[in-house]
Amino acid sequence: DNDLYVRDYDRCVLCYKCVEACGIDAQNTFAIAVAGRGFDARISTEFAVPLDESACVYCGNCIAVCPTGALMAKDEFDMRAAGSWNEPAQTVTDTICPYCGVGCTLTLHVQDGDIVKATSPLENAITLGNLCVKGRFGWRFVQNRSGVLAPATDLLRTT
Repeated sequence: DNDLYVRDYDRCVLCYKCVEACGIDAQNTFAIAVAGRGFDARISTEFAVPLDESACVYCGNCIAVCPTGALMAKDEFDMRAAGSWNEPAQTVTDTICPYCGVGCTLTLHVQDGDIVKATSPLENAITLGNLCVKGRFGWRFVQNRSGVLAPATDLLRTT
């Protein structure tokens, strides 16, 4: 229901790792919570609203900790569905996120010359594996040069 995540709660085993990542363990937005009790327990947004109407800041920390793929980055989901996701063929490179001055370590996963995923090492003293939306999904900017160069190209044509 958004451009960044795919949610398939049928795959959820109620480990609550996403709830913890969205709560006091990392983000403190509490956009994801446990709804219901007992056998009716399930993972949901607060008040069961769509994700874009929740407190979600799209940091992706919930998808980073999900062990079953119930929460997955849409790019990875689409590549898996197309049969093109090839984790063993991916190379990884550590770098520093360029978006702010915090200095978060990013691990960029590259497949066929394209960045396909950004993570952060769990043992990193600054991030503890957590990232913001820019760190986790900002790599899309690097891949899409057409949107960046189009205004410059238009300017050259008009002068």
